Amino acid sequence: MAALVVVVALLLVSVSAAAIPAAEINPDRPEVTESAKLVPRGAVQLESGVALSRERRADVTAERTFQIEGDLRIGVAHDIELNLGWEPLVRVRGPEDDTGTGDVTVGIRYRFLEGIEDEPWPPHLAVKMFVRLPTSDEPLGSGRPDFGALVLGSFELPLDFELEVNLGAAAIGQNRPNGYLAQGIATASLSRDLAPSLLGFLEFIFNTRTERDGREQLAVNVGVVYRLTRSLAIDAGIQTSLAGQGPDYVVRTGLTVLWR
Repeated sequence: MAALVVVVALLLVSVSAAAIPAAEINPDRPEVTESAKLVPRGAVQLESGVALSRERRADVTAERTFQIEGDLRIGVAHDIELNLGWEPLVRVRGPEDDTGTGDVTVGIRYRFLEGIEDEPWPPHLAVKMFVRLPTSDEPLGSGRPDFGALVLGSFELPLDFELEVNLGAAAIGQNRPNGYLAQGIATASLSRDLAPSLLGFLEFIFNTRTERDGREQLAVNVGVVYRLTRSLAIDAGIQTSLAGQGPDYVVRTGLTVLWR
């Protein structure tokens, strides 16, 4: 895993091919960081895929999870985007075995600053409000509603790099005892075109604890997005924990389709 991180980082820094103009399709996945660049008004973008993860804790059987992911992004106005996320299938094997559907997440993004293309490195800034509805119980879902807000930033940097940053907070529902736990969220993703239509990224993810007896998590995520056409892309990524409590690994792959 360490070797993979180093290889992707070196590719991002050393690739010398001229970057192609940004393709029309711009998926968030397989990154965790969300973009401040919205889908166009009247457009619908479906970002779907599968994720396989394993989390091991002391004195507890390792928990393995397979899930199908779906995120629908709808451009309702030039600066407003509606998001709907769902996990239609989740299978958990470990201390508790279960199969079913996951939670539903509803969110809205509002872009309050859109960079001008003629500027050297135009920034894009947005905010996102979201709520996670408890449509499934543990261990498939939280069993309690969560809600939060993020500030999203997308910055075009020298040498055709792009930096995307998310900062925010969430209220995570707890069952034992009932109540909410405040969570801090910070992610950053650095990306660049490695070849025509091929994007590589290196991402760092930090979350404070999601359970009262849990710990914070620091993770790294690396991967690629290949744009088959201006409206179709495939992706693959692998995430691993560097410190704290979180999955030992998460492997993601998927398909994104844009309709206009």
